[in-house]
Amino acid sequence: MATAPSTSPGGASCAPVLRERGQREVFCGLTGIVWLHRKMQDAFFLVVGSRTCAHLLQSAAGVMIFAEPRFATAIIEERDLAGMADCHDELDRIVGQLLRRRPEIKTLFLVGSCPSEVIKLDLAKAAQRLGGEHRDIRILNYSGSGIETTFTEGEDACLAALVPVMPAESRGAEPSLLVVGALPDIVEDQFARLFAEIGIERVTFLPARQAHDLPAVGPNTRFLLAQPFLRETAAALEGRGAQRLNALFPFGAEGTTDWLRAAAESFGIDPMRFNAAIAPGRERAKRAIAHSRERLEGKRISFLPDSQLEIPLARFLASELAMIPVEVATPYLHREHLAR
Repeated sequence: MATAPSTSPGGASCAPVLRERGQREVFCGLTGIVWLHRKMQDAFFLVVGSRTCAHLLQSAAGVMIFAEPRFATAIIEERDLAGMADCHDELDRIVGQLLRRRPEIKTLFLVGSCPSEVIKLDLAKAAQRLGGEHRDIRILNYSGSGIETTFTEGEDACLAALVPVMPAESRGAEPSLLVVGALPDIVEDQFARLFAEIGIERVTFLPARQAHDLPAVGPNTRFLLAQPFLRETAAALEGRGAQRLNALFPFGAEGTTDWLRAAAESFGIDPMRFNAAIAPGRERAKRAIAHSRERLEGKRISFLPDSQLEIPLARFLASELAMIPVEVATPYLHREHLAR
């Protein structure tokens, strides 16, 4: 165990950060497919993995395979692991069969797993090769392996894979806001309406619901992270020239207010207009959590490292429900994103 000084606001008054060794991964990044395939309505996720991967996905999603969900597993057999078969030929055959059967697919993700990484199967080259054969389909790849990763990193890897194929914004484009992170459709629609009421009209979301709606990105793009585990995606967007807005994550009334305010200030929105737009939702949120505060105030809570959601959740529970965090553990600490 090692102690590192905190670099977050407050300096010496902040509790130290302890680095501890030990198991921290519970589920692998493949589980992100469960919510990503529902969000991206014309995308298909083809996991190149084992029967264990297939069972995990089917169980986590709660669907039977005969329902034809928009994900599947290309099973790596023992002869593949032994090097007795050409995995690339078999993958090409499966992809061709899949695309003939499911013509509605516009984006195909080849998703790596622990077995595919063990046998060094290069899915990046496979995606490039297959993309040349199926030019009407966007074929990308990312890793959902559980080797030294947590389950939320699956979404991060998926969205980071989309960033290079996002169209470039046009010259002289007006400033736009990009909300990054998979959100339920109803929440996305509510945010779109709220941003419009605030006065921000050019708002897009990543991931987009349809392949043809993939937002443009460039130096005039400002983005908000809706989730605290999107480090690789944020770095990729910044590499395209976009600017990350520093804000609390939208957990609870206070976190969501700060998150929205960061966007409003970036676009020069009048504070009175901003406050008037968010006031009804803010009051509803406060009323909604009031009964929970009565039951939880003063109670102690500890977090085990699992999802990278721990720090924003702990902040929400402490500031809005008056709970006492004893220890807040997280598998990875992205200081820059969590500095607020």
